[in-house]
Amino acid sequence: MVSTRSNGTQPTGQPVRFYKFVALSFLVITIVLLGVVIFMSSKRADITIITRAEPVDATMSVDLGSTNAVVSGFVTSTFVEMTKNFSPEGTKTEEGTAEGVVTLYNDTDVAQPLVATTRLLTSDGVLFRLKSAITVPAQGTIQANVYADKAGTGSDIGPASFTLPGLREDKQTLIYAKSEMTMSGGTRSIGVLSQDDVSKAEKILLEELKKKASEDMTALYPDKGALFEVAQYAFEHDAELGVETSLFNLTGKATVVGVFYDKDKINTYAQGILEKQVVSNSEVLQSVQDAPTAVIANYDMERGQATLTVTHTGFVDIDPNSKELQKIMFFGKTEDEVRRYVMSLNHVQGVEMHFRPLWNRSVPHVASHVNIVVRQVE
Repeated sequence: MVSTRSNGTQPTGQPVRFYKFVALSFLVITIVLLGVVIFMSSKRADITIITRAEPVDATMSVDLGSTNAVVSGFVTSTFVEMTKNFSPEGTKTEEGTAEGVVTLYNDTDVAQPLVATTRLLTSDGVLFRLKSAITVPAQGTIQANVYADKAGTGSDIGPASFTLPGLREDKQTLIYAKSEMTMSGGTRSIGVLSQDDVSKAEKILLEELKKKASEDMTALYPDKGALFEVAQYAFEHDAELGVETSLFNLTGKATVVGVFYDKDKINTYAQGILEKQVVSNSEVLQSVQDAPTAVIANYDMERGQATLTVTHTGFVDIDPNSKELQKIMFFGKTEDEVRRYVMSLNHVQGVEMHFRPLWNRSVPHVASHVNIVVRQVE
């Protein structure tokens, strides 16, 4: 009996096709992954958020002088008196006589006496006269008062040179006069004093009394903040109502109260109250005015106490570091979704976006590919 033996050879077609499929699949997957990586790495988004700061005020009452006061301070006072002249507003104009001062020159070796009313004539023909007799020293000068020969504005002139027509012609070039100031007085104002004139003058003088008192007291406490208020005042004037006058004198007397306080402490206290007005964690107090404003609400001179009404103003804007503006909040959003989201935030005025490449329509999920800028406008 003859036995036969198999050589063990199997068909190879099926395994080869399998390996080719696996290799091709791996290649396709690699290409797809590479495409995804390229797609993801090419996406960029620049987002500019435009904001406008909004003012915020803090108003508070601050007690001074009491034992439990948060700001140290005290109350004092001073008395001031002042006299000032005023002109009635309802005036009428009358002709007057211009007056002034001239300097007379004598270039001769002999003194020259001049009598009162000696004539002095300008090159324009305006005539003035000496008020009193004088003697012009030889090779010297002297000043003298003069007045216009004619009343009216025609004698209101500026600095001028004068000849003395009463002297011999040969002397007129050696003895002469000049003025350095204007001649004035060709018209004068006459008014009828009214109660309205007095009231307006009293208002002006009261402010000057307060200013003088505040300067005097501030000089005593230069390192303190200070507020002033007129406690009492009285006025007297030297002219009767309804009487014609060009001037009247008004005398004012006033007691002025000064409230002094620690400027640094009140600034710090007001700043703390203002910061509490920032109600959201997404807001930030960006800027404030230089110092709070304060007014006297009331005072007690006997106790040396006062209450101030203090107002501090700042500007609040969205905090660029707030969680609402973190990049993760924008991942995957389209331009429309970004716009609607950003415009819903407080203090935002607008948004500008730039997506790259052109076919990109959403914010990438890679933080390094997202650029967010907050720009404030006035």
